[in-house]
Amino acid sequence: MMRGWRYWRLKTKLLFLTLFVSTLGIALVCASLIFVENRNYKKQLESELHVIAGILAEQSAAALVFEDNVQLSSIISSLERINTIRQACVYNEQGNVMTSLVGIGEQPCPSLDQRLELGFVDDVYRLLMPVNLGNETVGRLFLSSHLEVLRGHIRTFVWVAIGIGSTILLALVFLALRLQRIVSGPILTLSDTAERIAMNHDYSIRAPVSGTDELGRLGNTFNEMIGTIQQQNLRILESRDNLERVVDARTSELSMANRELEAFSYSVSHDLRQPLRAIEGFGQALEEDCGEHLNDVGKDYLRRIRAASVRMASLIDGLLILSRVSRQPMENHPIDLSQMLREITDELKDISDHPPSEIHIQPGMQVVGDSRMLRIVFQNLLGNAWKYSSKEEKRVIEVSATLEGRVIAIEIRDNGVGFDMRYIDKLFVAFNRLHTPSEFGGTGIGLATVYRVIRRHHGTISATSEVGKGASFVVKLPVFGDQR
Repeated sequence: MMRGWRYWRLKTKLLFLTLFVSTLGIALVCASLIFVENRNYKKQLESELHVIAGILAEQSAAALVFEDNVQLSSIISSLERINTIRQACVYNEQGNVMTSLVGIGEQPCPSLDQRLELGFVDDVYRLLMPVNLGNETVGRLFLSSHLEVLRGHIRTFVWVAIGIGSTILLALVFLALRLQRIVSGPILTLSDTAERIAMNHDYSIRAPVSGTDELGRLGNTFNEMIGTIQQQNLRILESRDNLERVVDARTSELSMANRELEAFSYSVSHDLRQPLRAIEGFGQALEEDCGEHLNDVGKDYLRRIRAASVRMASLIDGLLILSRVSRQPMENHPIDLSQMLREITDELKDISDHPPSEIHIQPGMQVVGDSRMLRIVFQNLLGNAWKYSSKEEKRVIEVSATLEGRVIAIEIRDNGVGFDMRYIDKLFVAFNRLHTPSEFGGTGIGLATVYRVIRRHHGTISATSEVGKGASFVVKLPVFGDQR
């Protein structure tokens, strides 16, 4: 029942709480009265039996001294008129039964040699009183009384208490119905007004307010809040119109910028490549045709020219890839990442397999994303691990994945030269390199491209390293692709 409490109407809750508290109070009062009445009646019964026993003991003293059983029987037989007495026994000084009055179905008089349970025991009351003559005890008197009268009296009292309590509860129900309307009426009116405003989106509606108590102040505060919302909505509508005009203008400017960027990319890929190919071609021709006429300094200059043209071509390729991953649409689908990584490592082995390499790729890794973009990511990450561990006696690269809730974390670890963590902020910025070109080649664009691709997949990338002890890159991607 309590699970559905929050779905009850307010007036139902008020009525239930009122009746629950009232019923609990009436029940506690009735239980207290029954308990007190039961205790008082027991004391009264106990007192009456002590008086009866005292009278019988006084009458039986002389008969016990003279062992007059006829007189004792006559005295005990007077108890037959008392219906509550179940058993009466008179003992002499030695504890022998002189006479007794035993009801139908009762056990014989108990022996005084055994310990007797006295007082209220089960459904009887037991009393053992000494019979004195002067200052001398001449015997004992045992009485046992059933408690049916007590039970009947308590049952009657219970029914009377239930009747009175039910009458009071009915009166409280009537009173609670009237009172809950007084309390819940304004709140229900306020709730209905709020629902009308929410359904119709009409903020000109106001809640009726009556009184200056807390409910009245609540109604006034509600109306002021609705007025504030109405004014804010008007300002929002005005701002929205202005924003739409600004967005249209910015969209037009962005479209023009995108067209200019595409034109620039085309120019870079065609117009700039042609002079570079000419430089590389004529440099190669110069080396082949006129190399014997150049001294060592000239040959060194020619080698530097050709190396610079190759590096410039790599930079152009990197810039084009970096621009493309930010603009091209994504096509998300399940990818067998383990298979993709094995293909990339096979390509790296074909290029250079020195020093000996030990590659560990966890099988069964699955991700969701754009396969073209993610191939660029792991080509760069594995290529870096391959390159920066090339000076070790044995290259060791490990790729593993763990599931963290709805995110898969892919770690690529190598045993290469590593880097200083003080420069971690520059790691994923274009054209920033942590090693000189003389140590390791590269353009400084690869990790910037990786960072953009991972961000487009709503993922994250992080790195940890220590100089001379390798590096670890962790890529975290959502398990289910919802990117657009």
